[in-house]
Amino acid sequence: MISINDLFLIFIGGGIGSVFRYLTNLFFSKIYFIKLQSVLLGTLTVNIIGSLILGFAFSFFMNKLGIPNNIKLAISVGFCGGLTTFSTFSLETYNLIKNGEILYSIVYVILNVLICVLMIALGLYLGNITSKVF
Repeated sequence: MISINDLFLIFIGGGIGSVFRYLTNLFFSKIYFIKLQSVLLGTLTVNIIGSLILGFAFSFFMNKLGIPNNIKLAISVGFCGGLTTFSTFSLETYNLIKNGEILYSIVYVILNVLICVLMIALGLYLGNITSKVF
């Protein structure tokens, strides 16, 4: 059963993840003068980071029984849910296709899916190793 404390920690984690996503997009908008590239790189970056963190957390938590469930929820559902932007990714891909940027859209989808699946695998591996050390 989910408690008010669980919901509060998910809320806090989601807020932190959302702020991190915003700051990442802001960072890329400052270093790239072409808006399309900055938006795509910001979304790709948070999807990669979120996939790595979620893979790590899932693997680490599976091997550590003493971690409270509300902490697990705050990191996975809250932070990673607030951080990653699959709906944004989908809209950006749609807009690329609609604007005739077919090659960009194909590369963008491949990079997001391939790299994020690899980051889940890396995160699982790192979480497994780390949980054995700590």
